[in-house]
Amino acid sequence: MMACGSEPARDEGITANIRIVCNDAFASRLAPTGGVRLQGQHDSSGTFFTFVSRAKMNSELRNLSLRTLALAAAVASLLPFGAQAAEPLAVGKVFKDCKDCPEMVVLPTGTFTMGTPETEVGREPDEGPQHPVTFAKPVAISRFQVLAGEWDAYVRDSGYRMPDGDTRPGRECKAGVPRYERTAKHPAVCMDFPEAQAYVAWLSKKSGQAYRLVSESLREYAARAGSTGPFPFPLDADKDYSIAQHANTYGAGDGYNFTSPGGSFPANAFGVYDMHGNVYEWTADCFNDSYSGAPSDGSAWATGDCKVRRIRGNDWGEAPVFSRSGNRNAVYPDARGDWLGFRVARDL
Repeated sequence: MMACGSEPARDEGITANIRIVCNDAFASRLAPTGGVRLQGQHDSSGTFFTFVSRAKMNSELRNLSLRTLALAAAVASLLPFGAQAAEPLAVGKVFKDCKDCPEMVVLPTGTFTMGTPETEVGREPDEGPQHPVTFAKPVAISRFQVLAGEWDAYVRDSGYRMPDGDTRPGRECKAGVPRYERTAKHPAVCMDFPEAQAYVAWLSKKSGQAYRLVSESLREYAARAGSTGPFPFPLDADKDYSIAQHANTYGAGDGYNFTSPGGSFPANAFGVYDMHGNVYEWTADCFNDSYSGAPSDGSAWATGDCKVRRIRGNDWGEAPVFSRSGNRNAVYPDARGDWLGFRVARDL
């Protein structure tokens, strides 16, 4: 067997190169003290090995880690507000994805019965048949109806000018502004269905998150908040079908002649406000006259008569019977008025 030999090591920064004419085991003995062999290459004169100093390698790795952390921090600083955290949000957690974004609350996953029993006072035929709907994945919904201040941020940022709408005397919408007094904390009103969709697209781009209009089923799930009756709260005592202590509907008994600021009434068990009054809300669903064939996964019903759109909730000028959790209504997509707004959702 040929004797082993080597050439002197050549220091090249953090590595040392050695040429041997023997086997790998001998090469390991030739490695510099504290060195680590990186690779071996064969040629006609033997095997050429590259070694690295362990101390120098550790130093380089530390420097690389610091550079990696700095790069990660730089990238994170470029992400939209609220897009940097990857930790799952707990049920009931309230968050905002940007300064002008709506406040969101995380809903629990679960299954509920959508629709109303035939014995419920005020029930209409389109509220059945009752059927189970399951929300298998976490989802968040805006705590309030989209507020005027949030809508105004979109209008300023996009440069959009809303047209006038609703020609009824005293009920006109002038460039998206109702005749009655409102503040940034009142619900935004006077937008039609395409304008609500445009806001959602703007919000998604601004926040870096995928927002959407609520589906009918998500809206009812959030309104019921675990309850099964007409309301998740009792009717007012000693009054004939009144919910003035819990919602803004027809009459001044609730303290408001028009809309009320978001959060003026108690939140429900899911932490959501104004689910039974103030203004009606656009949903993503097309019109269907019953729940036969309705989705069971919480998604919007995107088939049917999409020339008509479903709305949910109730408004400040309608009777409380229309505020029931399972009540349904519908309008044309170009409808606009001082009684109509919307709410948003985000899958987590």
